[in-house]
Amino acid sequence: MTDQALDDLARRVILDAARLEYGDWIDELPEQDFSPEFEKKMQRLIQQADHPVRHRCLRTVQLAALLAALLMLVTVATAAAGYDIWRMLAEWTAEQITLAPGQIEYIDPDDLHIPEEPGEYTDLQEALTAYGINRPVVPKWLPEGFVIEQLIVDNGTFPDTIIFAAYYCRGEDVLGIQIDIYLRDENKNSENFGHFEKDEGDPISYEVGGITHLLVTNAGQPVALWANGPAECSINGDITMDELKQMIDSIYE
Repeated sequence: MTDQALDDLARRVILDAARLEYGDWIDELPEQDFSPEFEKKMQRLIQQADHPVRHRCLRTVQLAALLAALLMLVTVATAAAGYDIWRMLAEWTAEQITLAPGQIEYIDPDDLHIPEEPGEYTDLQEALTAYGINRPVVPKWLPEGFVIEQLIVDNGTFPDTIIFAAYYCRGEDVLGIQIDIYLRDENKNSENFGHFEKDEGDPISYEVGGITHLLVTNAGQPVALWANGPAECSINGDITMDELKQMIDSIYE
């Protein structure tokens, strides 16, 4: 493949990937040339790869250059459009975080098994299954020593929301898991979800099972917030951030 052909291929790959990610508005962005410094770095990589000892790595280097260029384009596209990709997932201030509109897929109540009276359940997963909610949202692993203290199922306080909450204790330590299921409602006039208290600073993303989990702290305690279909999910309590991540990992095992 000639250098010109490789250049043409690189541009097509970058533009196609960007359009898939950002949609039609990518065509509205201004032309963006890479900086001379960036071009020199890419040329240096390719020149190094042309050395006989490194020849077998040529395609790897070219791919790395393509990925680097794509990352630069994505960054430029985001800035040029004035679009904060984080705000697609959540909205936050120094003190609160909430899921952004569009993260919840409202579910038709007729697709669930909602009893007239809440039943007796031994754990959070059993309660969700009884209501016909089968998405993976409940951790299969808890930090050692935590035992369930209280299980709440509330399908009456809010007409468009079913709340499932479990609270666990380990001595004086407390751990809470809450799953809010949002129902489709023709009269819905708001897409405001739960507001969660947080410490100052931006959330950290934690990707597992194809789901982005947003991690923050509140009064120094780890908090996780994410959406899965009609479910808004949260975990918080007297645990470490590593334990929180292990709980999230166990959901998808």
